[in-house]
Amino acid sequence: MVEHRTVAPTAGGSIPLVHPDLDGLPAGLLRRAILLGCMCRRVLLSLLLLASCHSIPSPVVDAGPDSAPPDVALPADVGPLPLAVDFTVANCPRLDPSVPSCSGTAPFTVQFVPITTTTVSQYRWRFGDGTPDDPSAAPSHTFSTPGPFDVTLWGFGSTGIVVTKTHAGFIIVLADGIGAPCQTDQQCAPDLSCLCSAANPCTTGPIGGMCTSLCQKSDCPVGAVCTNLATAAANSGHAEPWQSQLCLPSCSSDADCTAGLRCRPLPGWPNGTLWVHGCFADVPADLGGPCSDATGVRRNDLCVTGLCADLGALGLCSRNCTNALCPAGSDCAVFGDGRELCLVACSSSFLCDQDPLLACVAPGPSLLGFELTTPPSTGAGGAYCAPKPCASNTDCGAAGLCRADSGGGHCVARSD
Repeated sequence: MVEHRTVAPTAGGSIPLVHPDLDGLPAGLLRRAILLGCMCRRVLLSLLLLASCHSIPSPVVDAGPDSAPPDVALPADVGPLPLAVDFTVANCPRLDPSVPSCSGTAPFTVQFVPITTTTVSQYRWRFGDGTPDDPSAAPSHTFSTPGPFDVTLWGFGSTGIVVTKTHAGFIIVLADGIGAPCQTDQQCAPDLSCLCSAANPCTTGPIGGMCTSLCQKSDCPVGAVCTNLATAAANSGHAEPWQSQLCLPSCSSDADCTAGLRCRPLPGWPNGTLWVHGCFADVPADLGGPCSDATGVRRNDLCVTGLCADLGALGLCSRNCTNALCPAGSDCAVFGDGRELCLVACSSSFLCDQDPLLACVAPGPSLLGFELTTPPSTGAGGAYCAPKPCASNTDCGAAGLCRADSGGGHCVARSD
C-alpha cells in the first residue's frame, strides 16, 4: 500500500518533498515509483505556488541544479532537484493573481514572501524604485511614489548556485486622491498637491500632509466639496497653507475620513451662505470650541468660523450672525452688550465642558446673558454654551471672576 505524507513548508521557507512508502516493491516497480514520485513532487510544488499567489505564476527560470535538502533522502539514480524561487505578498489590499500584480496608494507598504523549492541560504531583493537591495528573507518595503515597479528576487543555494525571478510591474502604486495622506506632491493625483507636507509643514491644521486642490464654487471632483477656510488671518499676518478655498472629501461621519481627519461642518463657498460637511483636521476648532493658543492669546484663525469671541477663559469660537446664518446645531443670540453671536445648543454630544467659565445656560437678560433672535431650532431644551452664571468669585474658580450686573452675575476671565 502506498502512503502519502502531508506537505508543510519548513521554518526556513523551503518546501520538503513528499515520498510514497516504497518498502516491499519489486525493482521494476520501485524505479517506476521513483519516477512517478518525482513527477508528483513537481506537480505538488506547482500547486503550492498556485495556492500562494492564487494563480499559476510565470515559469521560474532556473540557473542550474542544486542538491536536495538534507532532510530528504533521494535514491542515487534520481538526480539532483533544480533550485527555483518565486514570491508573493502577504498583505496586498488589491491582488490580481492573473498578472500577477499588487496595487495600493502611495505611500504603499507591503510584506514580501519568498517561495522556494529547496533550501535557500541567502536572499537578495530588488524593488525597482531605486532603493538599495534588501538581503532579508521576507522584507517589508514602502514604495513612496506612484508608478509600476519591477520586483526581482535572487536565491542563493547551499552549493553556490544562484537563481532569480522577476515579475515586471508586480507592484503598482496609485496616486492619492483628495483627502488621502501624503508626504510629497508627487504622491498626489494630477492637479492635486500635498497640503501641509513635510517640505511645507503647517504650524496649525493637518499634520503629516493631505492631498487637496484649490476650488471655486463647484469645480471639485465627485465626492468632494468646496470649503472656504480663508476666514481669518493669523496673528502673524501670514496665512497657513490650509487657509484658503479647498476641495475636501465629502462625508456624513468620521468613518468616511482617513486617519487623522474627522467629518466636520465647515464653511462652504462662498463663506457665509452655506455650510458643508467635509473631512479635515481638528484645527481650526469647531463652532463652540476654545480658541486660545499655548500662550493664552485668543486667535480668530484658530476658529473655523473666523471669530474667537471674548467669552470664557479660553475664548469661544463663534460667528457674527447679524447678517449671516448660523450652522446647524446653533442659533443666533443677542447679548446684553449688543453682540449678536452664534451659540451652540447643549446636547449629549456637546456638553460645553472644555472651558471652566462656560456652562449650558438658558436665555436670560443681563450684560452677558442673551436672548435668541428666533425660537430654538434644535429642540434641545433651549440651553446654550455661554458664560457661566455666578453669585460670587467662588463660583468661577481660580480661572475667573464673577462680574455682577442688573440681570445677575456671569463668570469672566481674570484678565478681562
